[in-house]
Amino acid sequence: MTFRLTSCCLFLAGLAACRVTMAGPPASSSEPAAGGASAEVVRDSEVSPVTLPNTLQFDMRSHDGRVFRIFVARPTGEQPEHGWPVVYHTDGQRSFAVLVAAVEGQSRDHRPAVVVGIGYPEDDPAELRRRRTFDLTPPADREWLDTAARPFADLETGGCDRFLAFIVDELKPEIERRFPIDRRRQTLFGHSFGGLFTLHTLLTRPERFQTFVASSPSLWWNAGSLIEQERAFLHRFAGKELNARLLLTVGAEELSPPDRRERNKPPAFRARTDIGNASQVSQRLQAANIAGLQVEFRELPDAHHGSAELPAAALGMRFALSENAVDSRSRTESAGNETGQ
Repeated sequence: MTFRLTSCCLFLAGLAACRVTMAGPPASSSEPAAGGASAEVVRDSEVSPVTLPNTLQFDMRSHDGRVFRIFVARPTGEQPEHGWPVVYHTDGQRSFAVLVAAVEGQSRDHRPAVVVGIGYPEDDPAELRRRRTFDLTPPADREWLDTAARPFADLETGGCDRFLAFIVDELKPEIERRFPIDRRRQTLFGHSFGGLFTLHTLLTRPERFQTFVASSPSLWWNAGSLIEQERAFLHRFAGKELNARLLLTVGAEELSPPDRRERNKPPAFRARTDIGNASQVSQRLQAANIAGLQVEFRELPDAHHGSAELPAAALGMRFALSENAVDSRSRTESAGNETGQ
């Protein structure tokens, strides 16, 4: 049921971002169209794949030989004075249409930001699972993998820092070569493992983006070891100033005891609300003595782990692209102060 609901929601979100012409019933149908006239398929019309307008994709080989598929939505309308905001997100194959629709929802007549989805050229589900598990997770203890997270025991994990290095050192320069980017308005969005990766990035490299949207982050990973990163982050920036904004979201049904959908999940996943609850993480960050750190938490009604990504994307893009997302302290900064990006 989770898969069906998620797929349906993703389809609807993608449909909202596409220009799709719906044909009437086939000529053989006996059901009349509105007004009593019979509709028929235009037989000589070209049959072609549905595409998202003003988008492109290309494959990019990292310096260590890995190939990523990059999905890009071009902005439309008048270019802002300082360049375009940009939204980078994980799980490009699955979530690109969702993020494009969410960004377009911020304006009635144009697409106000560059959207960059990071995915893979492989189509095999097992290979996609292998690659995203490695790229989006911090290192995990072997004993924990073998006992509490057995479905992941045969997969390589802990590649999140390599993945982040690819985004920062290789992908960002390529996107900035193609588009004028406002480096004061860079957002990272991720759901589930992607949400874990987004939080990991905030806690370890907060200067690389200004806005972080972590949707249903997998805080159960490695027995909640991300909490150790949180403690180090709070110690590192205590009494200091940081230009960073975090929106942390979680489906309301994720806070309930595991239901039948999750009985076959690994024990660590079923116990995820007991370790590093997202609300508690946000409360600790909000209470931290760090000037310029803005943290918001949203519980999404009637959403479970799979379906929570859609409302999180809509809320996240409003959070990221609103006018107050530009910190007044950064307006006079030079766009070149992020050297190496």
